[in-house]
Amino acid sequence: MKITVVGAGKVGLEITRRLCDEGHDIVVIDKIESKLTGIQEHLDVLCLKGNGSSAHILRSPEVAGSDLLAAVTNSDEVNMIACMTAKKLGIPKTIARIRDPEYARELVISKEDLGVDLVINPEYAAAMEINRLLTVSMPVHTEPFANGRVQLADIVVEENMKDFAGRKLSDIEMPPSSLVVAISRMGQMVIPGGKDTILSGDTIYILGLSESISKICSKIKKKKQKMQKVMILGGGRIGYYLADKLCTMGMKVKIIEQNRDRCQDLAELLPDALVLQGDGSDVDLLKREGVKDTDGFVAVTGIDEENLLLSLLAKQIGAKRVVAKVSRPSFAPLVERLGVDAAISPRLIIISEILRFIRGGKLLTLCLLLNGLAEVFELIVQPGTKVTGKPLSRAGLPKGVIVGTILREDKTIVPEGKDVIMEGDRLVIFSLGQHIHVIESLFNVVGGYKFEQEPYI
Repeated sequence: MKITVVGAGKVGLEITRRLCDEGHDIVVIDKIESKLTGIQEHLDVLCLKGNGSSAHILRSPEVAGSDLLAAVTNSDEVNMIACMTAKKLGIPKTIARIRDPEYARELVISKEDLGVDLVINPEYAAAMEINRLLTVSMPVHTEPFANGRVQLADIVVEENMKDFAGRKLSDIEMPPSSLVVAISRMGQMVIPGGKDTILSGDTIYILGLSESISKICSKIKKKKQKMQKVMILGGGRIGYYLADKLCTMGMKVKIIEQNRDRCQDLAELLPDALVLQGDGSDVDLLKREGVKDTDGFVAVTGIDEENLLLSLLAKQIGAKRVVAKVSRPSFAPLVERLGVDAAISPRLIIISEILRFIRGGKLLTLCLLLNGLAEVFELIVQPGTKVTGKPLSRAGLPKGVIVGTILREDKTIVPEGKDVIMEGDRLVIFSLGQHIHVIESLFNVVGGYKFEQEPYI
């Protein structure tokens, strides 16, 4: 698939790197030659210097024939114009990075008229993910597949969970048609064997029939933490979106922001939140404002190191649940190893949304785990697929890949090595992230994208 990326900043670089790993042909456009030189030194892409919203550039032979254009510069206006121009010149699908809250709200209605198929707002998406992490009330989080017939459950193992903690996987009594596909431990994702022992603090991922997952969930006795008071460090766009959402849910929200003018803007935009001007790195200030009695503490400043250190400090003082924003995706697993409850990367969230959109024709569902270290997805085996008619043990699946379930007509199968994949089977597959392009090739998913999935906002 030929994809043009407009903007060679940090977001553009990350998207380009991931799409290159996926095997796509990439053209990168930027006005700053030094950025293009840096990309070309490390990635096998075609770089083009110029204004990505210019019709002259978008008509060039290098860009002609692109299947998709993603405009991810720092300017919302440039991104919108680039998408509109690309659509007029015949590029079928376009993605625009839109960060301004007012633009984002208006584009929900008018994006089709502007030629934008998918709007990605990294700050809004990050805020919604933080909200989910803070407010999830179920003892076990589940993701549905196969129209709800199959579910993926993730369970944080605690010491009092005698059915799991301290036991070897082979000794655990699992309901029929369910399978432990992965263990997340200290920021790393591993595919376990029967001799592996589950430890307190592990997150285990179980894939199986909905009835089996329900039986597992009914045995989990975890005290639900009700989120009532949340302290947000940083009043940027993520802080605003998050506070706005939490306030509408009736929570008491306190924002600490250093910039006086921004504090005034936030006080006007968020009348139900308490906005304080102050240095969030001041430990005495955090203590005075009651961080030890806070149900949730969220650090979303522009400095990764500050978010990490202050999140750890808030956790030690007594905050019940702590989330840190990290701009560098490689930081996310490291942060969680150090004791922060969760770390999110807006850049990775963007990539996830773009990949969902690109793969939307043949991948029916896509769920990214642990900041993209692993993926669970659902597909239908296409005619001519390389693995059709072969037992799983001889299908050529790389290490780190598990076919969790096979749905065949009215049957749901948790397969073994001897089971054979047939044309038309609906598969739910777990894969470590670095194997995804191999799986797409084996199952004939590469190429021929139909873009049937609804755009994500």
